[in-house]
Amino acid sequence: MVLSSHDSLTTERATAEHRLLVVDGHSLAFRAYFALPAENFTTSAGFATNAVWGFANMLTRVILDEHPTHVAVAFDVKGGTFRNDLLPQYKGTRDAAPEDLLPQLPVIQDMLKALGVTYIEKPGYEGDDVIATLATMGEKAGFDALVLSGDRDAFQLIDDRITVLYPGHHFKDLKHMTPEAVEEKYKVSPQKYPDLAALRGETADNIPGVPGVGDGFAAKWINQFGGLDGIIEHADEIKGKKGDALRENIEQVKLNRKVNALVRDLDLGVDMNDLVMSPPNLTAIDKLFASLEFGPRTKTRLLKAFPGGVVEDGSDTEIADDEPTLEEPILDSLDGDDATAEAINESLLQWIDTHIAATITSKTVPDSELTDATLALEASWILHAEGNVHPGATTLDAIALLGPDNHAVMLSAAEASACHTALQQLLDARAGACVLHGLKEQSHLFATIGVHVPRPWFDTQLAGYLVESDYHPDSLDAAAAHFLDLPIEEDDEPAQGELALDIDDESDAIKPKSVIRHIAAVRALAHDLAPKVVARQQYSLLHTIELPVSEVLFGMESIGAAVDEGRLIAMRDRFATEARDAQEQAWDAAGKRINLQSPKQLQAVLFDDMQLRGTRKTKSGGYTTDAAALQEMAVRNVNNERASSFLVALLRHRETNKLKQIVQSLLDEVNHDDGRIHTTFEQTVAATGRLSSAAPNLQNIPNRNAAGREIRGAFVPGEGFVSLMSCDYSQVELRIMAHLSGDEALIEAFRSGADFHRYVASLVYQIPVDKITGDQRSHVKAMSYGLAYGLSTYGLAQQLKISPAEADVLKDKYFATFGKVHDYLESLVSEAKRNGYTETMFGRRRYFPGLKSTNRRVRDAAERAALNAPIQGTAADIMKIAMIRAADALHDHGLSSRIILQIHDELVVEIAPNEADTATELIRDAMENAVHLEVPLDVSTGIGDDWQLAAH
Repeated sequence: MVLSSHDSLTTERATAEHRLLVVDGHSLAFRAYFALPAENFTTSAGFATNAVWGFANMLTRVILDEHPTHVAVAFDVKGGTFRNDLLPQYKGTRDAAPEDLLPQLPVIQDMLKALGVTYIEKPGYEGDDVIATLATMGEKAGFDALVLSGDRDAFQLIDDRITVLYPGHHFKDLKHMTPEAVEEKYKVSPQKYPDLAALRGETADNIPGVPGVGDGFAAKWINQFGGLDGIIEHADEIKGKKGDALRENIEQVKLNRKVNALVRDLDLGVDMNDLVMSPPNLTAIDKLFASLEFGPRTKTRLLKAFPGGVVEDGSDTEIADDEPTLEEPILDSLDGDDATAEAINESLLQWIDTHIAATITSKTVPDSELTDATLALEASWILHAEGNVHPGATTLDAIALLGPDNHAVMLSAAEASACHTALQQLLDARAGACVLHGLKEQSHLFATIGVHVPRPWFDTQLAGYLVESDYHPDSLDAAAAHFLDLPIEEDDEPAQGELALDIDDESDAIKPKSVIRHIAAVRALAHDLAPKVVARQQYSLLHTIELPVSEVLFGMESIGAAVDEGRLIAMRDRFATEARDAQEQAWDAAGKRINLQSPKQLQAVLFDDMQLRGTRKTKSGGYTTDAAALQEMAVRNVNNERASSFLVALLRHRETNKLKQIVQSLLDEVNHDDGRIHTTFEQTVAATGRLSSAAPNLQNIPNRNAAGREIRGAFVPGEGFVSLMSCDYSQVELRIMAHLSGDEALIEAFRSGADFHRYVASLVYQIPVDKITGDQRSHVKAMSYGLAYGLSTYGLAQQLKISPAEADVLKDKYFATFGKVHDYLESLVSEAKRNGYTETMFGRRRYFPGLKSTNRRVRDAAERAALNAPIQGTAADIMKIAMIRAADALHDHGLSSRIILQIHDELVVEIAPNEADTATELIRDAMENAVHLEVPLDVSTGIGDDWQLAAH
């Protein structure tokens, strides 16, 4: 079938300037689908649009980069092809297309039709054959042809006029596969590439090759004997195991060569005139994009790649007028380079008086609740600094201010340092009207010049997180692209946090373009996000929890945590030795040296050499070699000496190697100026509201085995401090679940004073507490936490190593005992489906578009997350409130003791001399009274000479 959106145009004489782009439609759609999470690209009705959006943007990028004059897209057709007749198992191992991708393919074709792009399908043939025919047509017509495909079979088309655009790991890394590129990579010409592929085989297409023969040997034979025919003719001359394998598989190789040969002369019912790029149907595009809920920027960016998007003189057409743009600030300058620090400071003060103080009206910006974001925005000014924000190694590059009157000024690091007095005066007087992006990061940058950033009125980074907690932009540019549908122009500069200011070669003057563009983006984000924050009733959450906890985290990151570097080095070396010993033991058992990190090599040893029975299959068809599978196989093969030795050694190697890597990651981050680790506490990553850490990730230090606890022992009090205190919540999620569900039996279980999990088990199993076995207690404990974490029945069965049926029986018994817990959890899902979101006790929302997905897997995952979010989110809020209260209490009582770490449900405090008792009392009070529940919060504390000794 051929669909063309325009009539044939008058035939033009083809010239070398004509360029044909042929696109593998299915390949591009699959790549787009897997590159973008469906949950971030779903309409309000639950229809996934990630493949459509990605396809449109990838196609646009290629057209803008390659400037084709003619375009065609080829698609596969349902049903078999002649290749399945030749090789029945052809592509038989491929996974079925994801459920929510298939409905998007017709939408992609509708989009192409509206864009004026011809797409072609040919029953009985693959899209690859359509591509080969189109490329050949273009070449014969005198065109240069580009083939966009991720299928290596297309390499056989390459010659002086046909180039394959082959995507790398990232789509933007398109490799231009020319004859020279193929020769360099495979050591054969493109014409001989099908011979090489026939010998090697193609796992993705389920085409078996000659065992043991890869690209290298295949190329050697081809070059030696001139091609596949010559290899077959001289097969008896090839010695060794590979020669034997070749002779045993000659018929298969011949068949492979027939299967991988692309058809280049199909009757497609089109000529080159049908493929000319023509103006799109704007009405159809508008209608389609409205149904897909795509923003105007997506439409504009797409249309710019097609005729009619931008006129030849560069002026914008009607299409471009719809494009969102940043309002360009008016950039003012201070006194010249020769001015003294005092003069620069005075000049900035005058600028502030004129463009901030005088233009901020008498409207006051409230600091607790807001009903009209517009009025507050009119009275706000923008503050923005750029540089390296890594705690303990922060460097400032530039600062910019933007007033309500659209006047801006930019300061280099040296100028900002000279103006620190003026900047501090401004912040002390006007922070209540200040907007910035990332209070914690901005505080680090300003601290380099001795300026303290008070709590601002609005933080666009935190606001974006509250509005859309599942989206995690890694830069200001990414946030602008997502929320404003407005990618900021790239000019080869690093993103915020890594900016190196451009220096003009002639004048050595700092180019302010990037910094000023970014401060304009912060303003635009504020205008977009503030009304959303207010409408979603998140403003109080921003001001009472997120902004205050940012201040606490800034202090913790600045202080860092002291470590005993010598102890860490000794641990790393010991773990490395243990890992090497385990590796040698595994090699001895395997009978050969293999890469223990390679799933492919492990599969060969376990399932081919040792003939062990696997557990779960991977997507590629082999058996998994993850830790759970290896543990299961170790138990199953305990009487198989060789297999048991190998598996035990392999698991030991993995464990010790992981511990070595954890210790090394800590050593890599030790700041040698102060001997402390300054981790980054990430406030806007976990969708539930919990904090995480990076560089290093302290949350992956294991706490349930002796070796992991030993690593914690390397964290010690720093100079001037005498001990560390660990304070953590006990069973906080279960206490929240009891409170929110109002289940009297569960509440009484907490109030009883007995071992909670044993008491609950006695209720579930209806037997006395003293008769509860260890297994019964652990099963009920797993059930309790599993409910709080949204664990599925299958997940519970896997965790307890029982059947799903047994897990269902346990869940039924649990809910029979705690009926209100069941009703509460059911209500969470039903309310989430009705409202589109869940809420914590403090109003933190998490939205779940996946609840409306047509894909059952996506829908089930969204339901589990909806069960998890209110409990986990409330726990996160409580911990943040506790941190704020604890930091304030230590400060208000004049203590030098300070919070240095927050990990999971635990705070770690560095204790100053003679402050242990007071600090313990203050921290416990702050945590236990962070919120009042039907079940009191329980906090355990301990003090020791290191983090591990402080455990309790």
